[in-house]
Amino acid sequence: MLPIAGKPLILHTLEQAKKAKNVSRVIVATDDTRILDAVEQSGNEAVMTSADHKSGSDRIAEVAQNLPENSIIVNVQGDEPLISPATIEKAVEVFLEDGPADISTICEKIKTAQDILNPNVVKVVTDARGNALYFSRSPIPFLRDAANKYGRLENAFSRDSSLVSVFRKHTGLYVYRREFLLKFAKMEQTALEKTEMLEQLRALENSARIKVVEVSDNSIGVDTQEDFERVKEILEAPKITYREASAEDIPQIARVHVESWQKSFDGIVDREFLENMSVEKRIPRFEQAFAAKSFYKMLVAEDAEKGIVGFADFGLPRDRNSFDAELYAIYFLPEFQRKGIGGNLFKCCLKEMALNNINTMCLDSLEISPYRRFYEKMGGKIVGRNRHRLGETDFETVIYGWEDLQVYE
Repeated sequence: MLPIAGKPLILHTLEQAKKAKNVSRVIVATDDTRILDAVEQSGNEAVMTSADHKSGSDRIAEVAQNLPENSIIVNVQGDEPLISPATIEKAVEVFLEDGPADISTICEKIKTAQDILNPNVVKVVTDARGNALYFSRSPIPFLRDAANKYGRLENAFSRDSSLVSVFRKHTGLYVYRREFLLKFAKMEQTALEKTEMLEQLRALENSARIKVVEVSDNSIGVDTQEDFERVKEILEAPKITYREASAEDIPQIARVHVESWQKSFDGIVDREFLENMSVEKRIPRFEQAFAAKSFYKMLVAEDAEKGIVGFADFGLPRDRNSFDAELYAIYFLPEFQRKGIGGNLFKCCLKEMALNNINTMCLDSLEISPYRRFYEKMGGKIVGRNRHRLGETDFETVIYGWEDLQVYE
């Protein structure tokens, strides 16, 4: 019921489920009148169920009793507001294609050691045919050789990041026929289910066949306050479009450049220099860059309401160094900074360079710039130093380098 972007989290999950093309009806099964009221007031369907159910599947089985025979039922956990409609569609398709399967479910690649070690992130291992062997809150499979080599598993991940690729995260989505679901709900809770508090283990302990399909769209189950804050940041982020700039965009780009400098570098760069900056002075410089015959590109981040809120431009290195290209600038209006937009635009630039067969890139930053940590977060390594004059003052600069842009293709 916690609000995100003006409505309860459960409604975000519901709306994602309704977008799945092979789902004809979405019902929220709940034992809480607050959730029932919120769903019905939004014009959607909810059913009140018993408060005694031990799992989500048990709860939806109560609703399934009143659904048509042979219905295909998808169980989506209510705390998955980022669940992709394409993920739901794929899980249904795999279930229909695999006749012997009793259940189909999904998994995703795990990208961080933190998630592997987090008991709220459920891991899954499968056989060669994609059937589930086991689900656990512990790291499975256990990397015995790596743990022995480095003393413990946590040390192994910090020393060899490639080990993370072995693990898969189970996402709380199941597909089954109504008749199996009703039978499953009548099974007694098993020892493993009670131990790990994972209902899918009840199915495995009763010899059910669970087909696991890997999907590429990541989701975040909201199990903790930290999870909620991550999801809230994603769903409440401005709706931004990234595209190549045109000459008609120059006045807006010049405005972003001037406002970003004047607010972000106040107290860092001489005030007289900042006050002397103006949109009118910047426009001719950008026009000259756009008209240049040498390699040059600019990408912009555009908000649906406020227009262009950030830009980045790049071209041939100005100091004729060993790098293929140089990122000249990346600036945002202050109110759009620290929202993940800069990272997205930066990656768009690197991908664009890679597509143009540019393999390496450099960037020259003021040593006292507040954005140096951003460049380092984006993978930049210090490769040299320089000096740059702004107004009447010389500033030390740091040169960052990126040695392999092909990874962004």
